Amino acid sequence: MDCYKCGAALSRSEFCDSCGADVRLYKKIVKSSEAYYNQGLARAQTRDLSGAAECLRQSVKLYKSNTKARNLLGLVYFEMGEAVAALSQWVISKSLQPDKNLAETYLNAIQKNAGRLETINQTIKKYNQALTYAKQDSADLAIIQLKKVLTMYPNLVKGHQLLALLYLKSGENDKASKSLKKAIAIDKNNPLTLKYMKEIRYIPESGGKKPERTKQEAERARVGSDDVIIPKNSYRESNAGGITVLNVVIGIAIGAALMWFLVFPAKEKALADESNKKQLEISDQIEIKNSTIAALESDKEALNRDKADLEAKLEAYKEKDTIIEVYEAMMGAVGAYLEQDYFTAAKGLVDLDQSAIQSEEFADVFAKIQTDAGNKAASSLYEEGYNAYTKGDYEKSKALLGQAHELSPNNTAVLYYLGRSYQRSGESEKGREYLQYIIDNFPNDSYYRNAVQYIDR
Repeated sequence: MDCYKCGAALSRSEFCDSCGADVRLYKKIVKSSEAYYNQGLARAQTRDLSGAAECLRQSVKLYKSNTKARNLLGLVYFEMGEAVAALSQWVISKSLQPDKNLAETYLNAIQKNAGRLETINQTIKKYNQALTYAKQDSADLAIIQLKKVLTMYPNLVKGHQLLALLYLKSGENDKASKSLKKAIAIDKNNPLTLKYMKEIRYIPESGGKKPERTKQEAERARVGSDDVIIPKNSYRESNAGGITVLNVVIGIAIGAALMWFLVFPAKEKALADESNKKQLEISDQIEIKNSTIAALESDKEALNRDKADLEAKLEAYKEKDTIIEVYEAMMGAVGAYLEQDYFTAAKGLVDLDQSAIQSEEFADVFAKIQTDAGNKAASSLYEEGYNAYTKGDYEKSKALLGQAHELSPNNTAVLYYLGRSYQRSGESEKGREYLQYIIDNFPNDSYYRNAVQYIDR
């Protein structure tokens, strides 16, 4: 266990041996978090996923950096079909512990499987659509969607629960019971699943009503089961043939009516149901093909990303040669600086590509040597350039003072005599630029008045 304040390893003492912080309460919190983690692990091993999730949520609530608890909580969520919640926990865990973390393994396993990601995405969309249908009292459509969801992702506990609820509402208790049993097989102590199963047990099979007796059964109950009831005979032999013909005609009419009102609608309904079934099958096939196409496109994108990564690594290898050259040149400049050859050192550092320096330590050394060597080299060049100026050798003074200006851009003495050298050599406009720079940027400098005096010469 490490100190929350300084990160040092804690001993049995109530105070941190490194920074002296009071860690009594901190130790209690971490131990409580570990205890909840152990409870969650035990429950997860017995497939009490809801109980395990509750314990693990309490564990990370007490100590958010408990990455073991977060990783296990993600696994529990994933086993219950809550893929988004699982990914969230693993991402948080990896941000808290970037190195040697199982969360990275879990995330890589999912991210590399583009088809699995697409399945999760389709599952979420279809479940939300089924939920919308259920809220709109379109139970049939909701059941169809949920069956597709559970075919794609059988561990989605809330999908089994919603399907059971829809079956309960439709009075199909056997189907509801089967769905709840599948949910229990995944998460055996889920409170909502147990509640629905309890509701099924309380629903009587016949709806709570006793079937009414027929008159014949009532008569038998009244007289006795051994008595024979002789029904009254209402048959009378017909005396006329016309009545027989009439009965035949009426029978034909009744048969036609029965055909029209019962047989034809039943056949029409059967045809309509068959058509709807075919449409659903075609729709399923289209969705499967779309999912396959989406998975292939995702695989293509993943391959393109891998290609880009490999190209980037190749470029990085190519850049290593440049970096090595920069560091070698820098070491040469450092050697010249140590030998007090300040001009060579400063010139070498000016020509270096500073963007290739990736080490902060090298960057600090670079800045210090560049500043010191630049000032000393500029001072030496200024002395030589000034002597050339006094002797009237303006071409030499321009060259030397120009180099000094490159190494020390804000040295007003260099700026002044460089400007005067250009003026005296006939390049008045060029010289005026250097004098004007002094006037604009150094109004309190000793060379300010001289620059003002000679600006127009």
